[in-house]
Amino acid sequence: MARKPKGDKPRDIRKATVEEVAHVGSTAVSVNKIAKRAGVSVGTLYRFHRSKDDLLFSVFLDIKNDIHNAMMSAAAEKEGAAERLKAMWFALVDYGFRAPGDFQIVEIMSSETRLQISQNMQLKAIQADVQREIQQGIDDGTLVNADARTIETVLASPAITLARRAVLSKKPADRDEVERIFSLVWRGIAQDRGTN
Repeated sequence: MARKPKGDKPRDIRKATVEEVAHVGSTAVSVNKIAKRAGVSVGTLYRFHRSKDDLLFSVFLDIKNDIHNAMMSAAAEKEGAAERLKAMWFALVDYGFRAPGDFQIVEIMSSETRLQISQNMQLKAIQADVQREIQQGIDDGTLVNADARTIETVLASPAITLARRAVLSKKPADRDEVERIFSLVWRGIAQDRGTN
């Protein structure tokens, strides 16, 4: 009779991977150290992932999906492009405050050139969803007439900066500051400069 597994090994491996990448970066990460942090054997880790690259990409993709789901769930509760985009932005920032290590690994992995990342259909679908929301705002006149990718960059950069600051200071930014930052960003992309 097989033994019943203890704990949630995939979750433990993900958490250990995030911690190890935050500690040493993705290129210097060690599967042995991840396994030790996760409290599993290297063999157990390899039952879930074929290689170190597979492990890193799997964790990256899992986190990207979590962030995307948080953003799209927040948007689904709102009406109109302005409210949907604002909800998405705050969901992104809140995720960064709740899970700064997750946010950090996404930033580290996104900055690296990896064929797996650039060619992945799930990641392309995530990006298309976000750009579709932005394009809706452009099309209905909520946002300035600019490329959706440009507006995505303008929206995402402050959220990433706030999350990075949360990682370094080990505390989230003041909510009033977050509101002020969003207001400034929105003024730069909104068609009607008085909106927010």
